[in-house]
Amino acid sequence: MKLIAIDMDGTLLNSAGHISAENRQGLEDFVRTFNGVIAVCSARPLVTLFRLLADQQVLHLVRYIAGFNGCQLFDNEENKIVFERLMTSVEVCDVNSGVNLNHYAHHFFTRNEIKHSNLSGISTYSHYEANAFDLPLNCYPLAEIYSSSDIYKITVCGDASSIPLFQQIISRQLPDGLSCMATGENYIDIQPSAIDKGSAIERIKANLKLATDDVVAIGDQQNDLPMFKAAGTTIAMDNAVQMLKDRADMITLHHDRHGVAHAIQRLLSR
Repeated sequence: MKLIAIDMDGTLLNSAGHISAENRQGLEDFVRTFNGVIAVCSARPLVTLFRLLADQQVLHLVRYIAGFNGCQLFDNEENKIVFERLMTSVEVCDVNSGVNLNHYAHHFFTRNEIKHSNLSGISTYSHYEANAFDLPLNCYPLAEIYSSSDIYKITVCGDASSIPLFQQIISRQLPDGLSCMATGENYIDIQPSAIDKGSAIERIKANLKLATDDVVAIGDQQNDLPMFKAAGTTIAMDNAVQMLKDRADMITLHHDRHGVAHAIQRLLSR
């Protein structure tokens, strides 16, 4: 094991949004024992991940940080972004043409803000992400949003009972080259289909010249599935969605019971 790729929300973070002392120690043990590399892969933006990892005193342990489900990839050792993929204005317009976004609560992510249109209003789910990610939530005219070139992903929101149906409908309506995935019980992210957490891991593997068997992936949500496909050992949290558990080599403890630390200790004891 040379690389461990870890999701944040519902995995490394507990319900309070913190990295426990036990999980922090687990990361340190992995780096020390295996001389291992840690990659954090999240739907969150890089700017939020930097602040969070620094606040939780683990930034020095993390080599790679993948934000926006792989649309951003930062090498912390070289202190530079090594990959970045924004949506073109044509892609953003194509999404709306196919899906008609005004049927859903939604917002748009840029590098350092969340945009919404003055027609769609502001949902409680948009407010939640703005607060959780510590990003400003700003209103723009639709024409300005659809002509912009600074959008990484479009997020559709809804109550937990609606999201599975929304995803089925949206996935059928999206034009070629774009895809959607659930990132939590209330959110669906729309992005270029070639970009996901798995593509970020593949880039890291190529850079470090690693084989698939060298990689461990830990996650809890549907958007972690591409990361599982890029790893030799896959670990799902006890709180993970069933589709991820079905594809996992191991089920670890709940994210409120230091499941990442427990998984690492099981790996170390092999």
